[in-house]
Amino acid sequence: MEQKNREFIERRKGPDILVRLVHWLGAAAWIIMFFILAITDRAKPQMATFFDRFFKIQVRETWNYSLVQWSFYLMILLSILCIIGLLVNAKRHRRKSDRYSFSLIMMLILAVVGILMYIASF
Repeated sequence: MEQKNREFIERRKGPDILVRLVHWLGAAAWIIMFFILAITDRAKPQMATFFDRFFKIQVRETWNYSLVQWSFYLMILLSILCIIGLLVNAKRHRRKSDRYSFSLIMMLILAVVGILMYIASF
């Protein structure tokens, strides 16, 4: 059999609207993840330091459930955003050089794990 060598001609002029959308969704996912981490850090119980014990300052020893609930809602939003981004990414995944967004995959996994932890703990 004779094998024909075909030259691969790149006709794409640059990232189209869908590729740019995946990049923007990835950036939005990172921003939402930052807010989730910040809210969760503020919601966790406070640790008593030496100065808190010395001056007899009361510290919160339980979770702030309203902040944890906000974090849960943001995790749901994050998972929806990542699923939309991966669906758009799958639509544009036609060539060998096209890649799935690693950031969106990892954010989706982290959001699902966080949702499961919330359901199991609270």
